[in-house]
Amino acid sequence: MEGLTPRQVEVLTLVSQGLAYKEVGAKLFLSERTIKYHMGEIIERLHLENRRQVIEYARRMNLDKK
Repeated sequence: MEGLTPRQVEVLTLVSQGLAYKEVGAKLFLSERTIKYHMGEIIERLHLENRRQVIEYARRMNLDKK
């Protein structure tokens, strides 16, 4: 989780709970495009390759339980 902004943690938490980007955007009052941008930044900062790996990481960190 080091290196992620509080907003990125919010996005990661909601995505790991199974919400689509559009749903995450609606909850956070952001556009779907902004959510996609945040996910790209999360993937890069965590040195992962794709959304699936990010979700697995979030679940290991128990973010899907919030």
